[in-house]
Amino acid sequence: MKKVFSVIFCLALVFAVFAGCAASGDNTDADATPVADEQMPTVLDTMEYTLYQNIFYNDQKQDYDGQQAQKEGTFATIYDEYNGVVRYYVWGYNDQTKCCDWQWEIKFNDGADIPTNGSLVTVSGTYEVNAAALDGLWIVNPEVTVKTAFKARDYDIDMLSMDNTLERVQAVNIVNKSDAFEGKTVCCYGRVLDDKTLQDAYYDNSWTIGISGDFELPAFGTLVLVYGTVSNGALVNCTIADNTQY
Repeated sequence: MKKVFSVIFCLALVFAVFAGCAASGDNTDADATPVADEQMPTVLDTMEYTLYQNIFYNDQKQDYDGQQAQKEGTFATIYDEYNGVVRYYVWGYNDQTKCCDWQWEIKFNDGADIPTNGSLVTVSGTYEVNAAALDGLWIVNPEVTVKTAFKARDYDIDMLSMDNTLERVQAVNIVNKSDAFEGKTVCCYGRVLDDKTLQDAYYDNSWTIGISGDFELPAFGTLVLVYGTVSNGALVNCTIADNTQY
């Protein structure tokens, strides 16, 4: 009888130890804070791009109104001066070419913690058709989890954290609503159009913005990173870096 009791006691002790380790692991994971990374994520998702195309270009918004939404992508903030609001997005690319992208607007509740631009996040919420959304549909009541926090760039407007579509929206705002952005520092990417102009990274006749500064200009058509300050709808005091740093 003593031997049986001894075996039972030992087994119970082993299970208790494993249970304690499991509980400890769960608590550690729950309390863990993502470490800020200096490299932005590259999220490729062809299925997400197809869904985005169907909803916004094949007029399927109403089919998804009230449905659950689950996303994983890069987080970005844009300043929509046309409507006087700040907008938040989770976005990614269709494929490695990065010329085709998808982006979902997030409607945060008051007091929500906003991730750092460029962070890898997951978003769970509900699709809502709403005229206040920039494209007529956004994700409401979101639960946002930061999988990898990005180390924030020290610029007022971080267009390097945006995909091509979001950067176009931001650039148009800066050029056409320049008073609201006067003096703001900006980092962005695009192709050299001529010795004074930056244009869309992938598409002709999309957007352009003036650039000036003490820099050595690469060949026209080169994809570059530009860092400068907004002045009268252009970027001044610019520095230019090779796009391989992005």
